[in-house]
Amino acid sequence: MKKIINSTFAYLLLLCFAACSTTNRLNFACDDPTIDIYIDGEYVGRDLVNYSFPKDKRTIEVSCFENGTEVYRRTYYVSSYQNNELINLQVQRDYKYSSGTNKAKTR
Repeated sequence: MKKIINSTFAYLLLLCFAACSTTNRLNFACDDPTIDIYIDGEYVGRDLVNYSFPKDKRTIEVSCFENGTEVYRRTYYVSSYQNNELINLQVQRDYKYSSGTNKAKTR
């Protein structure tokens, strides 16, 4: 009986540590391999990025740069996404305004 109680206690303790972890993760992907991805002003990579952040963080600002020029910026509210969710970054190309119509192209 004592063995069962000890193993049950160890299992519950393990579950508590897993549930009370101090970080979350989000994955960001961009189809264009020439785009540099920055999160909160820090370079994190290209293509597919796995980003860890504290659970108490409310927002993440994602920026994308191509040849030193910013081509994308968006603030994500972390509570809107599940842990390890994949977010596709849609960088628009040749974005121009002409007589009030949007002629954006996505790659």
